Amino acid sequence: MYIQSLQPILVEHSSYLTVQSDKNARLVLKVLDVVGRMAKTMVTSITEGIQQLVLNMSDLGTGRYIINAFAEDVFIKSIRFEKQ
Repeated sequence: MYIQSLQPILVEHSSYLTVQSDKNARLVLKVLDVVGRMAKTMVTSITEGIQQLVLNMSDLGTGRYIINAFAEDVFIKSIRFEKQ
């Protein structure tokens, strides 16, 4: 599984995550604040191919965050973003 991008990085309500996968899998996204506290966890099923996921970020407070992405239990990527 490969995370291509998160757009926009400056988020108001939602953001779009583009994911490419060579098989069906479970994607776990853990959103942490800058201090390292868990702010949100999102779990979704990914199918084979390229897909764009809508991530609802409206429940997060203003600030800087990091998304850690995992395919099943394997770390894939860390992405920084800012919530307005």
